[in-house]
Amino acid sequence: MQDSQTSPMSSAARPFSVVPPPRQSLLAARRAGVRPPQDVRQTCVLMFVTAVAYVGLGYQAWTMLEAGAPGPVVTDLWILLVVSGLTALGMAALALPVRRAGHVLWRSAQFGALVALGAAVSALHMSARLADTQMLLVGLLVSFFAIIVNIALWSTNVRRWCEL
Repeated sequence: MQDSQTSPMSSAARPFSVVPPPRQSLLAARRAGVRPPQDVRQTCVLMFVTAVAYVGLGYQAWTMLEAGAPGPVVTDLWILLVVSGLTALGMAALALPVRRAGHVLWRSAQFGALVALGAAVSALHMSARLADTQMLLVGLLVSFFAIIVNIALWSTNVRRWCEL
């Protein structure tokens, strides 16, 4: 009789080892059962608050358009309205992946925070061009939150939490 011996499972690496296994998605928690540090939780809440501030900036731009803005700044106000809306949507959408320690989406949140800072500077520039106090106040509020979100995403425990 012949001894039949099964071959052991090969532990060869997957051909595309850069791609995560299919059971992990971009939004899946990387550290299941581990509560994120307080800095990470506060950063997520701050990102949602910043999204609300950008909705306020969009509303302010919309009311200025409704009130009849001067002709040379109408296009700039529309651009500010669209960018503030997209920034608000991005901040709200990328807050949860930061909490779940998604590296790629955390980098996306950092990029979004830089775009948010640019939108805040644009709002301040627009308020200077129009000499509008309400736009100045909203621009200052938005720039305050944009600066804090940038600091939080680039220099606190969020870095250690999201870098794998």
